[in-house]
Amino acid sequence: MRSRRKPRLIVVLLAGLLSACQQEPPPPPPVPNGYGATERAFVELAIATDEQALKLVELGGDPALIENRRTELTELRKLLDAPYVNHHAGHDMPGMPTDAEIALASTSPDALKQFVHAHLTESLEVLRSAGAAITHPPTADVVELMERHRTTELGAG
Repeated sequence: MRSRRKPRLIVVLLAGLLSACQQEPPPPPPVPNGYGATERAFVELAIATDEQALKLVELGGDPALIENRRTELTELRKLLDAPYVNHHAGHDMPGMPTDAEIALASTSPDALKQFVHAHLTESLEVLRSAGAAITHPPTADVVELMERHRTTELGAG
């Protein structure tokens, strides 16, 4: 009987070790100034999105949309804690106009209107999600600025 207990005990111990190895790693320690991985990821995504959106809104010639995207890009770049690298180039993500959409919008006023509206509504959803996750006050301020821009722009039609 003793020989049967040892294999069972070993199996239980191995199962425990395996389950412990599969657990999520502990969260990183808090960043002293509050600017952490979440904020950096948001800023990088928002810059990539606004760079593409600027190309799109410039086609329409709406000065407020153009100025808002430029202002946002300036404020976002101030938040960077390291050189910016666009990890999202060529991606098709909510709120980010693709190169193909920009090309089509340059030849079709209806497509331009549709893609600008999609940018505004989709990026507003992303901003609302980010606002719930961002804890760094200067980054939260930029999120709020961007939300105000999108809300005003959508209201203007």
